Amino acid sequence: MTIEKVKKRLLATVSLHHAFNDGSSVTLPAIFPILYKKQLLILNYSAIGNIILSGMIVAIAAQALVGHYVRPRHSRYFLALDALIVGVSLLLMTLAANFGMLVLFFIGMRIGTSIYHPVGISWVSHSFRGKALDRAMGTQSAFGNIGVLLAFTSTGFLAHTFGWKMPLYIWGTANLLAVPVGLLLSRGTVSSVDIAEQKEVEKNPASWFLAFRQLGIFIPLTLLGGLAWGIMIYYSPSLLNHKLSLSMSHTGMILGYWMSAGTIAALLYGKITSLIGRCKTVLTSITAIALGAFILAYGTNLAAVITAFVLLGLALFTIYPATISFISSTVGERNRTVGFAINANIAIIGNSVFAKISGNISDSFGIQSPFILLGAASISMILYMSYIIKSGRVCPD
Repeated sequence: MTIEKVKKRLLATVSLHHAFNDGSSVTLPAIFPILYKKQLLILNYSAIGNIILSGMIVAIAAQALVGHYVRPRHSRYFLALDALIVGVSLLLMTLAANFGMLVLFFIGMRIGTSIYHPVGISWVSHSFRGKALDRAMGTQSAFGNIGVLLAFTSTGFLAHTFGWKMPLYIWGTANLLAVPVGLLLSRGTVSSVDIAEQKEVEKNPASWFLAFRQLGIFIPLTLLGGLAWGIMIYYSPSLLNHKLSLSMSHTGMILGYWMSAGTIAALLYGKITSLIGRCKTVLTSITAIALGAFILAYGTNLAAVITAFVLLGLALFTIYPATISFISSTVGERNRTVGFAINANIAIIGNSVFAKISGNISDSFGIQSPFILLGAASISMILYMSYIIKSGRVCPD
């Protein structure tokens, strides 16, 4: 088997797990509006923030442990473990009789999804270099978007037609099926020589402090990505359903437009950065996020709202591979796995803390409040990125 074919199978394995990982992570949030409206398990917006914050606390610890433990070991088995834990947790959610049980099973899912980013992304970063790295990061990111797209477009219809438990049954079962499929697909992607070389690189302990210092300049950008993801995933379904009075099926379709745009952006990310560079790509994307967020906050015209969702999809899903590529190029190879664990934890903090804040301000000031917060944060990020680019700390060319 040629090296190219091996790398394609490796990337296919990682992309498969990313799709199931991210699709599963939004399945429960996609049915929050139904649970809220029926006062079933979710009684107010603050409850949404509480469940997300609970998952964050556990996920941070889980990702730190994964980042430390997995470094010299075979990544494909950990990705299979990810799918197994997520699948079981989603199926258990259907048995939740109260909010506490729902939180418990959500925490179980978050433990599973915590495995992917430090493992899958690190595996890709160790295997690809240069322009191939941007293309590979864009590809695996796009498949994560495809998973979310499938979850959003199917969940509303399934929940409306068959009840709120059906999406959880389907995605839980799909994850369990991904375990043997992923192991079969990834068989032979890493040779004994590769494993020996990796162990040689990893025999010295990684420096969490050095990894944090090397990626520190990108922490604000990672926080913005986490904030934007949390607000869009956890509150845009309620914005469409409660503010604009759209059905769950129509809500799923519009969120599908968002993810479709994001998938296209991720797939084209490598070509875009080849043309204009990472920094111009990032600045343009942050500007678009700010514009889209304010349209969602204040817009009442459906066409304008749909346009904003598409704009946010194109913008947000170029930010993610760009941030990962920045870190891949900055953090030393020995510290890269723990570096991605740190970065993923920072994203979770941005995601979950602001999700909690967003729930509180939504109860007090309306469901449009989180999107105003996102727009203001994006404007601040434009100023920050412009400063570090001008100082030559990134993209010196």
